Amino acid sequence: MSASDAMWAHLERLGFDKEEKPHGYLPGLPADITGLDDRQLMTLYGEYVSWTAYAAMRLVEARANVRAAKQGLDVSSARAALAASTEKTVAGRKAAAAADDQVQEDELRFLTAQSLAEALDMVHRNSEARANFCSRDLSRRQNSAADTRYSKWGT
Repeated sequence: MSASDAMWAHLERLGFDKEEKPHGYLPGLPADITGLDDRQLMTLYGEYVSWTAYAAMRLVEARANVRAAKQGLDVSSARAALAASTEKTVAGRKAAAAADDQVQEDELRFLTAQSLAEALDMVHRNSEARANFCSRDLSRRQNSAADTRYSKWGT
């Protein structure tokens, strides 16, 4: 069982389900958000919130996989360094460990997991920023409508 599988098993016992992948792809922002009517803007906002939640869950999973891959790399590096007992210096043992096939595989696994986590972090931040942008425009519209009502009935 992978680290992320164990994490999900624990979360499910606590009553949490995995976020489902939203339909399609993360939408881009329109060139002029003010051109959207309220319903369209709210739909877009909902899509960004869904993508943000989905990306956040995948990011947690990816970070768990990074930690597991790092642990695997540390173990294989230590084993390879111990196996290089014929080397007389620490630098020689480290060099021999770095040349070990298993260490190289584990290092590639770690770097791949780390790259995925960084990419998911970027997707999460971008979707969150887009949701916040839509939210600000929805609030602006709400406040503009409230100001108009107040001016009609204000004292």
